Amino acid sequence: MNRKYLFGLLFLGQGLLLQAQKNLLQADASKDALFFEQKKALLTATWHQPFSYSSIKSNSAPLGPYMGNGDIGVVAFTSDNSQTLKISKVDFVTDGWTDWAGSGPAALPVGGVSITVNAPVRSGFITVNRPDAAAFSYQMDQLNSELRMTTATAPQVKMKSWMSMEENVIITELTTASQTPVRISVDSYADSQPAAYAVTAAVQGPVAQVTRQTKTGNVRWISHAGISTKIIGAASRQERLSAAMVRSVFQLGATDTVLVAVYVSGGGKENDPQLAAARKRLSGLNEAGVLQLKAARTAWWKDMWTRSYVETNDSLLNRHYLSSVYLLASAYNAHSPVSGGMYGVWNMDDRMMYHGDIHLNYNSQAGFYSAFSANRPEIALPFYKTIELLIPEGKRRAKEEMGIMHPSWKGRSCRGLLFPVGALGIGVFYNYYWQQTMNAPFNVPLFSWYYEYTGDLDFLRSRAYPYIRFCGDFYEDYLQKEAYGGSYRYTITTGGHESSWDLNPPSDLAFVEQTFSLLMKYSRLLGVDKQRRKKWNDILTHLSKYKVIMPTKTPNQGLPVYAKNEAGWDLPNHVIQMHSVYPCEVLHLRSDSAALQIARNTLYYYEVSQKGFTTSMNALGLSAFVMWARAGLDPGILKENMKTLIKTAGPNFLIADGHHCTEKTTVIETVNSMMLQTAGDILYLFPCWTKTPASFTRLRAKGAFLVSAAYDGATVSGLKIFSEKGGSCRLDNPWKGRKMQVTENGRTVPVKREGDVYSFTAKKGSTYEITGS
Repeated sequence: MNRKYLFGLLFLGQGLLLQAQKNLLQADASKDALFFEQKKALLTATWHQPFSYSSIKSNSAPLGPYMGNGDIGVVAFTSDNSQTLKISKVDFVTDGWTDWAGSGPAALPVGGVSITVNAPVRSGFITVNRPDAAAFSYQMDQLNSELRMTTATAPQVKMKSWMSMEENVIITELTTASQTPVRISVDSYADSQPAAYAVTAAVQGPVAQVTRQTKTGNVRWISHAGISTKIIGAASRQERLSAAMVRSVFQLGATDTVLVAVYVSGGGKENDPQLAAARKRLSGLNEAGVLQLKAARTAWWKDMWTRSYVETNDSLLNRHYLSSVYLLASAYNAHSPVSGGMYGVWNMDDRMMYHGDIHLNYNSQAGFYSAFSANRPEIALPFYKTIELLIPEGKRRAKEEMGIMHPSWKGRSCRGLLFPVGALGIGVFYNYYWQQTMNAPFNVPLFSWYYEYTGDLDFLRSRAYPYIRFCGDFYEDYLQKEAYGGSYRYTITTGGHESSWDLNPPSDLAFVEQTFSLLMKYSRLLGVDKQRRKKWNDILTHLSKYKVIMPTKTPNQGLPVYAKNEAGWDLPNHVIQMHSVYPCEVLHLRSDSAALQIARNTLYYYEVSQKGFTTSMNALGLSAFVMWARAGLDPGILKENMKTLIKTAGPNFLIADGHHCTEKTTVIETVNSMMLQTAGDILYLFPCWTKTPASFTRLRAKGAFLVSAAYDGATVSGLKIFSEKGGSCRLDNPWKGRKMQVTENGRTVPVKREGDVYSFTAKKGSTYEITGS
């Protein structure tokens, strides 16, 4: 056979392979499009009557329709003939604010833009001075990230609002069917209360500009943010109405699409609203430029939605799962200057609960729990940026403020990091310690997960490992070594719960174990700190055990449970002592069976017998639902309790308890863990799912694997694994009693078997199909 013929066969084979891959991608795209088309109505929230500011006013989670791009947030409210977009910016933070948690910084709103149709309410549709429901309509379309309004005026005007995901531009498109031009006024305003926050308003050619400034005087920084507005598609007239407001007026005709373009600028610590840059951007923005922004926005959301998804075949679970993706993708974005707190970018009140902060003893970390398995790891990137800004001050506090953390440590110091409970995304602390030392280590899981799920070795080397080592430094100095049972042990005394002072709370022991286990693993992987491993291993080998007690409250199952500290405390009805299951993951499906059973008893006692799932406002954020799935308890109980909470969601699909926000998205991680989880380094398919049909597409597993599979209530099918980085892939066989076969492009791949665990070596960039035979 001649060489030319051989090369021809080679190229033919490569061509067929490329065509097969192309066909596979097209098939996936068609499947994705069909799935989301079927979910569009499910994720469109509708209001049939106007909703005023007082009805959606909140100092915690948004209560009205909302949008966000990780840097700016919008919440809308309306009247019969107007829409107001209230605006906040993630790094617009004042210093010198005092409330329940003492002096410190706080996130603020900037202002807003009100669009008013100057036309009468539709005649013949008025009942008690209010329009008929059919005359007014408002929708929040989460799949397209759009807010759509039809006014109750005669004639009616339609408004469609959306924002760029890569820069701080908000567009509202206005149209009408009226043959007579309709007068529209647009008011750009800065929040003007209280007087301590200075405001400005000015007209610069066709651009209206307002600013808001944070407190001045005895403060460490001044932040200054601006809202700039330009009308595109119609001649407009601008007028300064007050020190805080500029009005733009124009006529809207039947053949027009007029655009209200808003640019939000400034923030940070530089006392610069960046108005000149905002004017330049808006001055150069025309209809063609808006179309480009819109196309980029559409592509961004299409990519975000299709990263991964699940089919639970339950509309309530599906809706909250997907609306939680919308919340996270809107709240945190890789381009964000810093991370938002537990309310993301929606700081819409001058008295935000907890200052609109990053609450470091679980609330804010929990907002990122779902980003990794949901194949959206970049959502967490701004959080790392903020935590790293806190490191220098955290190191100083460990040296100088141990006595402030607790009087027993007066005059002593530690290496590593000591964080208080509260911080703001701009990289400053406020608030107290509440006698807790876990606030810095609580970030260890997140730093670890970015590497574990993506395989990004550079991130591990330059960011994750150094941070985890800081936490190890602290624990080396903070743990106490004492004689115990003919040998010795390491103990920790700290605040397992806010303001408590506990000996060996499992909540903290889990972070100690995770920290040193990861340091052992990563130091070997990176080839560093060999001389420190002996100490780390000694701590792990002699770390105190969790206290086991019989439950003290009824009802209970009469089975042993883990207490919250060595003294045997077992209240209140949340499960902070089960951090070992999640987020620390040192107790899992492959752990010692006796220890795992006690964990299951504990979860049942608190979350079912004591009704923690539905009566503890912290249950979702504290990850009790994820813990249940990871421990492999009854999935039916889990689903019903999740649905009980989801049924309390507001018209915008958010569960609002008056305190929290983004941690409620842990429903995503709960469902993902029910369908796919990594225990140790082994993948489990549908380990905690009811015997009902379900499927998932492109969930991300540790090892940088993208996994898809279906389940008909009895058998797993359609299992595909794409390997981003290559390496060993280990699976617990979902077809018990049958052999597992692995193929790549129709070719059989060698597998190894250890009991029910099968493994194969994956190549970077390859897709594998796995079946049982």
